[in-house]
Amino acid sequence: MTLDRRTLLAAAGFAALSGPTALARAAQALGTFDQALKLAQQHGDAAHAELMRVPGMHMHGSEQVALLLYPQFTALDLVGPYHFLAGMMGAQVHLVAKTREPVASDMGLAIVPTATFDDAPQKLDLLLIPGGDEGTIAAARDAATLDFVRSRAAQARYFGSVCTGTLVLGAAGLLRGRKATSHWAVRDLLADFGATPVDQRVVFDGPLVTGAGVSAGLDLGLALLGALRGQAFAEASQLIAEYAPAPIYHAGTPADTPPAIEKPVRGMFEALRLEARALAAGPS
Repeated sequence: MTLDRRTLLAAAGFAALSGPTALARAAQALGTFDQALKLAQQHGDAAHAELMRVPGMHMHGSEQVALLLYPQFTALDLVGPYHFLAGMMGAQVHLVAKTREPVASDMGLAIVPTATFDDAPQKLDLLLIPGGDEGTIAAARDAATLDFVRSRAAQARYFGSVCTGTLVLGAAGLLRGRKATSHWAVRDLLADFGATPVDQRVVFDGPLVTGAGVSAGLDLGLALLGALRGQAFAEASQLIAEYAPAPIYHAGTPADTPPAIEKPVRGMFEALRLEARALAAGPS
C-alpha cells in the first residue's frame, strides 16, 4: 500500500488522540493498517464534529476574498494572511493581478494569479494589498491598479493592507479621515495621505483594516478570521498553525534594536520615504 501525506496525517492524528502507541496496537488488533486507518479517520470525524459544537464556532461560509498581486510585492505580506484566509471552508480566495501570468515577488518567489482585474468578483468580503518597496510605489502610480482597488473597496465589507501596501490605499484616496498602521519606516507618512498613523500591529477603522510590517500579516490574518468567522474559528486556526511567536532576537521594532543596527537600517529606507512623500503630493 502506498502511504501518501494524507494517510500519514490521519494516522498521526489517531495516535495523538489515543496515545503514542495506539496506532500500533490498533493495527495489531485489527490485523491490517487499512483497518487501523479507517478507525483513525472515524476518530478524526468525531473530533471535527466536537469542534463544530464549540460555542461561536462558524466552520463554513461563502466569503469572497481578493489578494492583490503586483510585480515586486513582498511575499510574506501576502502568504502570511493567505495561509489563514484560505483555510476558511467554503470561502473563495482570489489572487488577483492584471493578467494571469506568474507575478514575481521582490525576492523572486512567483505566484500564479487566479483572477484578473476584469474577472475578479465585484462584491468582496475582503480586499487585501501586500506591501513592498519599489514595486509598491509603481503599483501606487498605476492607474489600472488604483481603479481596481477603488472599485472593489467601495463595495467590500473590509479592505486593507499589510506593511507598505497602505501606500497603495493612500494613493487611491482610501485612507483619508481614518486610523491606519504600516511598516515603521513609513508609518508616520500616512498622515500625508490624510490618515492618523497608529503604532499597532493591526488597526481596524470601519471597513479599513491595516497591518504593520511584513510579519504582522499573520496577526492581520488572524484578526480577519475573527472578524469574518468568530474568535473560536480563529483560535482553532492559530493552534493548527502553531502560531505562538517567541522571537530568537528582540530586534523587531526600532525601539528594541541596538542603535548601531537601527540607525543604518533606518537609513536604508530613505529612498522609499522620499518616494512615498512624492506619491502623497501627487503629480508634479
